[in-house]
Amino acid sequence: MTRLTLNDILTSRIPPALGLAPTDAKLVQWLNEAQERLLTKGKWFGTYGKFSLSAYDRQITLPPNIATIETVALNHSPTPLHDSWFEFLQFGFGTRSVTQVGQAGGSYFSSGSGADGMKEANYRGNFPTFRELTNNTNAKKIVLQCDLAPDAGATVTVQGYDVNGNWIRTNPGGIWQDGETIALAQSPGTTSVNTFSRISSVTFSAQRKGQCWLYELDTVTNVRTLTGWYQWFETSPSYGRYVIPAVFQQSSTCTPPTGWQQTWTDRDLANPSTTCTPVLVEIVGKLEYRPAQISTDFLIIQSIPALKLAMQAIKIEEDAVNIADEQQAMKKMSEAIEELDSQLDHYLGSGRRIGLTVVGCCGDGMPIETFE
Repeated sequence: MTRLTLNDILTSRIPPALGLAPTDAKLVQWLNEAQERLLTKGKWFGTYGKFSLSAYDRQITLPPNIATIETVALNHSPTPLHDSWFEFLQFGFGTRSVTQVGQAGGSYFSSGSGADGMKEANYRGNFPTFRELTNNTNAKKIVLQCDLAPDAGATVTVQGYDVNGNWIRTNPGGIWQDGETIALAQSPGTTSVNTFSRISSVTFSAQRKGQCWLYELDTVTNVRTLTGWYQWFETSPSYGRYVIPAVFQQSSTCTPPTGWQQTWTDRDLANPSTTCTPVLVEIVGKLEYRPAQISTDFLIIQSIPALKLAMQAIKIEEDAVNIADEQQAMKKMSEAIEELDSQLDHYLGSGRRIGLTVVGCCGDGMPIETFE
């Protein structure tokens, strides 16, 4: 197959079918809305993929192109995946900890403690960086650095708490605001005035031409540690984060990963030695929606028939004057989903065997489901 781009839509029969010129701004708007609606309605061909992720301090943070984890494996072994509510089951294992050793709640393995961390991945919410600031007594400042000259001078507002745990407020131009606004600069970047103990949000004033990096700067050792890595299209980044308790705490001989792509360098539960053993963290992830903007942008929904029907549904819905019109819009959207179902069979094979996971009492404490 050939991956669809925005240009494929502009040059298809979709514009005349909608009564629009290819240059009409409404065409791209309807296309992007159609993609976002269809993406959330299923795991369609091309909307998910297999990835290997970095981790830091027994946690993995999703990069901007991944919306959520569908399944996860540690060292090739499938591992239970839980949402935020699972840790609070009344008769469950309790909340998990990544700092306490040997607790019943499922903290990481500790040599000699006789307690193993739970082999699971627990969703902990969304965060603006791929790791937290280093937990030591030294004050931290923030350094922001961009790679391309046209982005120099663009502003970034970083909100969070200072070294004393106080919410940071500043008054640039005499107007009080939450957080500190920092101008981007090429190497060595721009350093914040305030010290930070925790970052709550990172907001860019606009999209950029290239990528940029956020470092924590230890004001005592003068060591910079990569903490955030942002692509040109991100303006208010927010990444899903998961805790995996069953992985050893990093030792002084382990080097933390420096970006999304590197292999996990924590020590494995099965190898509690002083030598770092790489732990392979594999996931099947659902891709995040990103609107198409220029003609060469790839589309996340890879079916012209489905997109055509969904865009027609949106047009009918917006022009609806009665219930019959609304029903027609719903019918068109259902037909779009049928097209995507057919595409799955076409590329994955209708004769494929689908695996079945039975969740039972011996796995993660949940009852076995009844199948009819």
